Amino acid sequence: MLGDFSKAIDDAVMDSRQAHQNQMMQILSNPNRASAFARVVFDLLKVS
Repeated sequence: MLGDFSKAIDDAVMDSRQAHQNQMMQILSNPNRASAFARVVFDLLKVS
């Protein structure tokens, strides 16, 4: 019934995992980036 939709979802989840892991490593390996990221998150929470 869903055809290749289920596989497309699985592929999207796996691709997003890789993208998030790459982002995580960039942030955690660089204190300046970690600080900038924390500031962005803080500012987003402050506005909400």
